[in-house]
Amino acid sequence: MDPRGAAVSAGVGDASGEPLYRRLVADLEQRDARFRLIDHAPEGRTDVVSRMRGNALERAAKCLVLLVKLDKKTKRFVLAVVPGDRQVDFAAVKRLLGAAWVGFAQQDVAERLAGSPAGTVLPFAFAPELELIADPAVLDGGEIYFNAARLDRSLALATEDWQRIAEPRLAAIAGPWVATDEAAPAYDINLDVAFGALETIDIAALARACTSDWYNQTLVRVNDCVVRLGVLEGDFHWHKHDDQEEFFYVVEGRWIIELPERTVELGPGQAFTVPRGVMHFPRAPERTVLLAIEGAGVMPTGD
Repeated sequence: MDPRGAAVSAGVGDASGEPLYRRLVADLEQRDARFRLIDHAPEGRTDVVSRMRGNALERAAKCLVLLVKLDKKTKRFVLAVVPGDRQVDFAAVKRLLGAAWVGFAQQDVAERLAGSPAGTVLPFAFAPELELIADPAVLDGGEIYFNAARLDRSLALATEDWQRIAEPRLAAIAGPWVATDEAAPAYDINLDVAFGALETIDIAALARACTSDWYNQTLVRVNDCVVRLGVLEGDFHWHKHDDQEEFFYVVEGRWIIELPERTVELGPGQAFTVPRGVMHFPRAPERTVLLAIEGAGVMPTGD
C-alpha cells in the first residue's frame, strides 16, 4: 500500500503520533522494506537524538513542514527533508516553486499535516496537502534515520526502500551550515518579509515551530523599519551597523550583548538599543526568543 494514500487511517490530524507510528510500521512490513527500530530516551532534536542512536548526523533525515506563499492568495505546504547536518535553504525552495515567500508552518498546522508532534515528523507525506521534497544528499548513505512519529523510538530505514515507497521529489534544497567557526551555530537568516499589514502574527507559534539554533525571520515592515523574530541559542559574532540603531526586546530566555566596555544581560520583558557604529557580540546562553526592530536595510550579520 502506498502510504500517501492512507491519510485518514494513518492518523493524520491526530498529532499524538501513535496511530501514524503503527500504520507506518505495518506499511513498511507490507512493502518488504528493510528497517530497524531503535528505542531511546525521549528526544526530538536531530543532533542529540543522532548521538543516542549512534548514527552520523548527515544520515539523519531532518523533516520540516514549510508554508509556501505563491502569491497573496495562494499557499501550499511542503514537507522538506534534508540531511541532519544541513539547513533548509528557503531561497532554493522559493526558486524551485516560483514562490513569493517560504517559511516554517505554524506548529499546530505542521503537527496536523504531519500527524505527529514536532521533532517526530516522518519523511513521508501522508496528508494530500503536503508535497514531499528531499535534497538528493539524503540518498547518499545506505540508511536514513528518523524519529518514528514518537520521541522515544526511531527507525533506521534502507535509503533505497525509503525512496521507492515515499517517492520524494528530489531537488537541491539543503543549504550549508553558515558559521564563523566550529563552535558557532548555523545562521538561518531570512530577510523576506513574511507578513503584511492587517495580518495577525502568532509569535509564540512561530517560535515553537523553529528547529534551528540561530533563526532570524523578518516578520513585517513598518514605515522604514522591520520587525524581526529571533529564536536563538549560542554565540553570534562581533559586528556593527554603521548607519542604524538596533532595538532588542526579549520575549523569553536570556540575551547577552557584549559591548567593548561592558556587558548587558536581558531577561523576559526587558529591552535594549545598540547605537549605530558600536561593535557588539550577542549571545544566548539558553534558547531565547526575541523581537528586533531596525532599519529595513540593516543586514543582521553586520556591516
